[in-house]
Amino acid sequence: MKNNLLSNGEYTEESFPDWTVEEFDSIQENHHFSRRYRLARNRAIRNYQRKRTRKWSFRTAAAVIAVCMACPVGVYASVKHADFFRNAFGDAGRKSVVSHTELADNGKGGKTEITYPERNYVPVDPDKADSLIGEQTSTEPVTVDINDHRLTILSAVRDRNAMTMEFTLECSTGVTVYDFDSLSNEAKGARSADNATIRLLFDNASDFIYIDHAKSTDTLLHCYAYCVFINPVEDGEEPKLDIYYADTPLLSLPENEKPQEKQVSIPATKALAVTAYSSEEGGHLELSSISCSIDLGKGLGLSQEEAYDPGNLGKVSIHYTDGSVYEVYDKDTNIDNTSYMLGGVGENYSVITMNLNRLVDVNQVDYITVNDVKYTVAH
Repeated sequence: MKNNLLSNGEYTEESFPDWTVEEFDSIQENHHFSRRYRLARNRAIRNYQRKRTRKWSFRTAAAVIAVCMACPVGVYASVKHADFFRNAFGDAGRKSVVSHTELADNGKGGKTEITYPERNYVPVDPDKADSLIGEQTSTEPVTVDINDHRLTILSAVRDRNAMTMEFTLECSTGVTVYDFDSLSNEAKGARSADNATIRLLFDNASDFIYIDHAKSTDTLLHCYAYCVFINPVEDGEEPKLDIYYADTPLLSLPENEKPQEKQVSIPATKALAVTAYSSEEGGHLELSSISCSIDLGKGLGLSQEEAYDPGNLGKVSIHYTDGSVYEVYDKDTNIDNTSYMLGGVGENYSVITMNLNRLVDVNQVDYITVNDVKYTVAH
């Protein structure tokens, strides 16, 4: 059996509400889910948000939603921001890789071939990055103690569609929040550990957790969260991180027993501006320095049903005025230069949003092509 991370496998999860965390997290590939699944997922998320203060189910919520105080602010911004820019959007600590195939345990006593896409990282000019996103990047750490762990949000930046956040998790006896291996950063990212007593869930968002192996130890994990908002978070609003915790592993809690809960405001109220692009065929997308959101239901010649399927996104390229091209995604050649990509979002579930794996100067973009359709700045 062979699975390609950019393949078009479809799931119709008729038993979706009864998924367990173990079953959800055992999926290693990036799947494109059916319209039925996405409708159920978004409906469940909205119901969860409305009822979250009255009723809570860890297994359902987890399956549905799949975070130097001594330094002056100016010093922190100039020094820490530069590190954040290089690590979150550049090639510091990351290596470009060609497409490759690995064997993975399929959980049934056999092996499955997993084909990982080509990924390319580029250096970041800190001064240029600061001019693009520095004003909107948080400058002061936020620390939260949970059980025997300490969470520290170091930096965060977002637009209305997506967010990137740097954080650490510390525990003197060993961090037990995530499971990951040497290939997790190329697949689905870190997953909630079976023995975790803490679960981090971004409110109104789905996320990819990247572990910086070089900076991490058994007692400290250095992480980057790449989030796509299910519904837009407008300028001035605060993204939220929900933290659930208990004295015992969360998976061992009885279904009728609620864990304790904390909600943390992520200091990213200033949203980066997004620029609207359109095509002659009536297409629509939004681009910022960190993300690109494309409505597959407009201008791409797809039926309503086809627009629900992210597998119908074939290629995205950003063309600059100097003639250079940022190949964001190409299904046919197995290139994926996103940090995270999620489809089935937006009011009509036809939008696919990509966290870009490098910073984009929108003012230097000439045009964008999606499935060979040309998009230019909307007027």
